[in-house]
Amino acid sequence: MQTNIFGDMNFRSNGMGEDCLYLNVWTPVKKGKTLLPVLVYFYGGGFVAGDGSESRYDGTSMAARGIVALTVNYRLGVFGLMAHPELSKEAPYKASGNYTVLDQAAALQWVHDNIAAFGGDPNQVTIAGESAGSISVSAQMASPLSKNLINGAIGESGSLLGALPATTLQQAQATGERFAATLGVKTIAELRALPAEKILEGAAKFGLFGFSMNVDGYFFPKSPYDIYTAGEQAHVPLLAGWNNEESGYRAVLGNAEPTRANFEAAVKRLYGDKAATVLQLYNPATDADVINVARDLASDRFISFSTEMDRPCRQNGW
Repeated sequence: MQTNIFGDMNFRSNGMGEDCLYLNVWTPVKKGKTLLPVLVYFYGGGFVAGDGSESRYDGTSMAARGIVALTVNYRLGVFGLMAHPELSKEAPYKASGNYTVLDQAAALQWVHDNIAAFGGDPNQVTIAGESAGSISVSAQMASPLSKNLINGAIGESGSLLGALPATTLQQAQATGERFAATLGVKTIAELRALPAEKILEGAAKFGLFGFSMNVDGYFFPKSPYDIYTAGEQAHVPLLAGWNNEESGYRAVLGNAEPTRANFEAAVKRLYGDKAATVLQLYNPATDADVINVARDLASDRFISFSTEMDRPCRQNGW
């Protein structure tokens, strides 16, 4: 279930619905005697849109190179992230939300248990993703539910250490209660009685990124930042990078004209006494350069910097 948000997403699924937890597997045409490396890809879309059926994630080319490739669906938006005190009371681990990453963890467990039947090696599983998928990679690396099920990781644009960070369970539950109130209901039973389309429509009005992951004591035993600081994440090879144009120049300039003077004013507003340092690194030579420089800064602020923060691994020698 998702709202049509991004115009560049083209799905091959035959419809949208709550029965969505599927994965796709591509294998080489000829099955050899040796088990092959496995790539599990999590799609991007800000945890509010996306699907494993997108053509750009097709695993045919990977399989042709001798890899077993998978794309994984996971629940999105209100259906994937909403927490609520009643949901927490129902759960055996006494928390709620985080269904997005729990779906992914369940898929990784499935891969571990079943991928050999498709010619894949359960001991050579690399997870990868871009944007929300990259943030998902950092989440799976941090969780005790999944970190021992992966042997490598690729993050392209984003990590939980900055982009779409996890909140507290209490904050997430309060958000869930506020959302229910916007629909004129108070209980989970009343929410479940509503059509999924009505909940989806209400969530779109509530806020595009109104729900976030939380430190639930189960998937995340403590904050992801503390997990990485303590070196308790999966100790596997990590390839980290980012794509360009992850955000537009308006995220820095707002409605101001793209001139050097307006750019400098925007940087001073955003960074205060650190503005001079920022302007040394993001320094348009002319007005004509402002759009590109402001776009670079906006992209770095939004998602690229958090990817760089995800690299304490280099200090640990891997």
